Amino acid sequence: MTVRMICDAANISSGTFYHYFENKTDLIIELFSLIDDYFEENVLERLSDEDELVNVIRFCSGFSEFVMQTGVAKSKLINSMFPVYSKGGHHEERGRILYRELNAIISRGQEKGQIITEYAAEQLVDMILVMVRGYCFDWARREGSYDLVKYTEEMIALFVRGLRPCSAYDLKMQKD
Repeated sequence: MTVRMICDAANISSGTFYHYFENKTDLIIELFSLIDDYFEENVLERLSDEDELVNVIRFCSGFSEFVMQTGVAKSKLINSMFPVYSKGGHHEERGRILYRELNAIISRGQEKGQIITEYAAEQLVDMILVMVRGYCFDWARREGSYDLVKYTEEMIALFVRGLRPCSAYDLKMQKD
């Protein structure tokens, strides 16, 4: 995606774009800061359940809420711009509030014995973020034709069942 394409979609001149942003990366960083701000103001207070798997679902629901409120057009823009921002892989987002908070939830869940430890917290965070972004991408691709929050909650609830550690009974049943 070029700056010209962004300007055409936003119905602004390239001069206006460069007045506010030095390049496309600055734009995507600004867009990502919007979701970080939304999480600080609206979602973090909801992540207080003793069951960290409930907090994972609430976290993902908050992500989807933001995307729905932002709208299809901006979601498409963010998805198309993401490769510009993520040239080096996942390391750019490790310092962002989204990553830190989800990592904290997963780590607490592992410490409490609520979440499997076969995968490092960072690996589980990456899996969950990829899934949620995929749901949001699909929602935007389908022009917002379904309730993204409800769908995300259902799918993440299904996924988190697999994050629960097996009990001795479960292990015996698997062997039989």
